[in-house]
Amino acid sequence: MKILYCATVRSHIGQFHVPVINALKAAGHEVHAAYHDNSDDKPGLDLSMLDKVFEVPFERSPYSPQNIKACKILKKIIDEGNYVIIHCHTPVGGVMTRIAARDARKRGTKVFYTAHGFHFYKGAPKKYWAMFYPVEKLLAKDTDVLITINQEDYDLARKHFKAGKVVKVNGVGVDLTKFHVASEEEKRAAREALGIKPEQFVMLCAADLSYRKNQPMIFRAMARIKDECPNLLALLPGQPILKEEYEKLCDQLGISGMVQLMGYRRDIDRLLAACDCVISSSRQEGLPMNLIEAAASGRYIIATDVRGNADVVKQSGFGALVKLNDDEAMAEGIRKAVEKKPERNDAEALQEFDEAKIVRQILELYSTSTQKGHDENV
Repeated sequence: MKILYCATVRSHIGQFHVPVINALKAAGHEVHAAYHDNSDDKPGLDLSMLDKVFEVPFERSPYSPQNIKACKILKKIIDEGNYVIIHCHTPVGGVMTRIAARDARKRGTKVFYTAHGFHFYKGAPKKYWAMFYPVEKLLAKDTDVLITINQEDYDLARKHFKAGKVVKVNGVGVDLTKFHVASEEEKRAAREALGIKPEQFVMLCAADLSYRKNQPMIFRAMARIKDECPNLLALLPGQPILKEEYEKLCDQLGISGMVQLMGYRRDIDRLLAACDCVISSSRQEGLPMNLIEAAASGRYIIATDVRGNADVVKQSGFGALVKLNDDEAMAEGIRKAVEKKPERNDAEALQEFDEAKIVRQILELYSTSTQKGHDENV
């Protein structure tokens, strides 16, 4: 079987879909990928297992005329590729791929789209609903299998979208064998390597410094309790999109010495070993891998009660949800975590997020999509 993966940028495939691609290769399938190469921004992602790659000049902005050119290039790739399955990801990549694959679908190609969190969600700005909802509803008819990764998106898609099949899969999966509760010795060694003092209470927020991730909520919460909790330290690894703005805000709030803006990192496992809890201030998520990894590492979670975050915290049963932008509630959550330092060793509840299980589900969807009379459920 010949399969094409499409995404707006290379890093999306490199970060999230290598396990499925490796499983496909092990089963003897041929896998190609089409994307815009952003290796300069996110280096170190190995995609050498792919049989062929295509550079497509996608732009993340849906308004960019460059995407029209990208769609034409992608259509040529698809028309010449004779693919059995095309699996597209990311908003722009998903839109352009389904448009480009219309003729291929008429010839029997099956088109998958994974929605890694719709841009329209409960509480989203009205302009997001106006811009993105009609497009997704229209393109659902060009989608043989629409995969959603959280309950809110699944319920909406089942009710309003006329895709061939709508399913829910718990994200892209996390390799639970790579995460464990760090021993005191491991925690001490990780902290020493990072220059963290034993008495500091370390919070980890692994996310790009961006509007969506909403880190100022964390900063405001820390400022509320900085005097009573002077040993707080927040580690923020991620693309430094709003770094200068955040540095100024931390300085204004008097917490500059409590915050480390670390830039893009590839050692999140070490940061998890060093931290006491994981914190998320996101405005919305698809299904956040960083929180699944936190729970698998026995790290308590303090997160905003929004789509995606709520799915993980409720499923793992190990964390606290606070109202979006309620920095007083987040401050109270941090205060309680400092006092109790909650930890646990049981990760049984996380088996639904296990990478191996997710890979099996995706392969089963591929298999049944090419057969007639398959069921609605995974």
